[in-house]
Amino acid sequence: MKTTLFTENLTELRTEALIIGLYDDCDSSDVESYENISDGLISDIIKDKEFTGKYGQISIVRTKKAIKRIILLGLGKRNEFDLNKARELAGKAALFVKDKCVKEFSFLIFEDLMPGDAAYAIVEGTKLALYQFIDFKTQDLEDFKQIEQFTLVANGNNFIDIDKAIKKALVVSDAIYYVRGLQNKPSNIVTPTYLANEAIKLARRFQIKCTIFEKKDLVKMGMGGILAVNKGSQHPLKFIVLDYNGGKETICFVGKGITFDSGGISIKPAADMDEMKFDMSGAATVFGIIQLAAILKLPYRIIGLIPATENLPGGNAYKPGDIIKHYNGKTSEIINTDAEGRLVLADALAYTKNYNPKVVIDFATLTGACVVSLGDVYTGLFTNSNELANKLSEAGEKSGELVWRLPLHDKYKDYIKSNVADLKNAGPRDAGANTAAVFLKEFVQCKNWAHLDIAGTAWTKNGKDPIRPVGGTGVGVRLALEFLENWKK
Repeated sequence: MKTTLFTENLTELRTEALIIGLYDDCDSSDVESYENISDGLISDIIKDKEFTGKYGQISIVRTKKAIKRIILLGLGKRNEFDLNKARELAGKAALFVKDKCVKEFSFLIFEDLMPGDAAYAIVEGTKLALYQFIDFKTQDLEDFKQIEQFTLVANGNNFIDIDKAIKKALVVSDAIYYVRGLQNKPSNIVTPTYLANEAIKLARRFQIKCTIFEKKDLVKMGMGGILAVNKGSQHPLKFIVLDYNGGKETICFVGKGITFDSGGISIKPAADMDEMKFDMSGAATVFGIIQLAAILKLPYRIIGLIPATENLPGGNAYKPGDIIKHYNGKTSEIINTDAEGRLVLADALAYTKNYNPKVVIDFATLTGACVVSLGDVYTGLFTNSNELANKLSEAGEKSGELVWRLPLHDKYKDYIKSNVADLKNAGPRDAGANTAAVFLKEFVQCKNWAHLDIAGTAWTKNGKDPIRPVGGTGVGVRLALEFLENWKK
């Protein structure tokens, strides 16, 4: 979709549809400047109460002028309108336009917001809403409508800021498209080797360092967690390390890369098991972060670490009762082979000590318990640092990718005490997300570590949020970027 900026008078605009946002206190005086492009029809529809400006309301005014349709978009209460609502409403309006089979449309920048911020939110919301995954569709492709051009209409003198905002929003949206594409592809294609090849492509494209550790390397390194989980799979494991060197301070991002999770010997129920292709969502998010860091030239050394493997049953698969040794020397008793994510993350988190990072953040679709607690609205946040908690919470509010801090109390360690090893990989049903996080904490040396449990937010089945269509959401990319841009402030 081509995206352009229009800065002339509205009377000069030629478009199939123009979206104009209005608050719920609007009256005919608020639309006087639009009368000459609508022959007075906008004020008529407002006077007749056909359009009230209620949040999310959409009405169409058809004209016989150069602007063929004027789409009125309800912004709700003026004092409650913010960038997150701007992003959401832009997505809703874009989907509405697409359903009308319009190939091109324009969007007037919202008032009462900083022009650059408003432009960013509109472009991002529009792009995220219009994402479609049709890579494997071969029939009825005409049913998947495509917008060919999107024009942002600006009034005022901030055109340079607006242009910068548009370009950045497109870069971020493209990164999320990339992440969603990785998430949505099936696991017979997205294997550990596929992820390793993607890492190599990223490294070549942006001239960053990439190291792929194989099974023989992990045996020497003593990464018993990744090795154990991989035992049931015919696809070789990969431990992927991407190294973007943009500054002195090092920040590590670790992404869970289970390309398919059957549960192993402790096998999952058949219902919805197809969704376990999304268990590599943390890895996909790390790819997206590295891509953004390279394009935006972020001033950090950013290390992306991805332990990639399948978790499958088989004659050679690891079993409940097994004991394994991790990279840092600690041992784990296997209670449940479906608690595999923490085992591979444990090795990767322990490995981060080699980079002496200032911050370590992991993304993982780790526990169903987190979904029960927070649903698909918040990502679960566990951290050993109040400062990091505050920064990530602020980043969540600004980006719209909300996080909620959950307790990481040492008493939860009692839940995972083992009689025969240092730890066991699963505790009782109670506090499942907390015990998983406490397990991970045993493998972290960094004093600024955060575990983000994205099990509820990594993909969606309903598509009720306009900027999160059905499938992978690309969660964590916008959050991480907002965090990185404000960590030192």
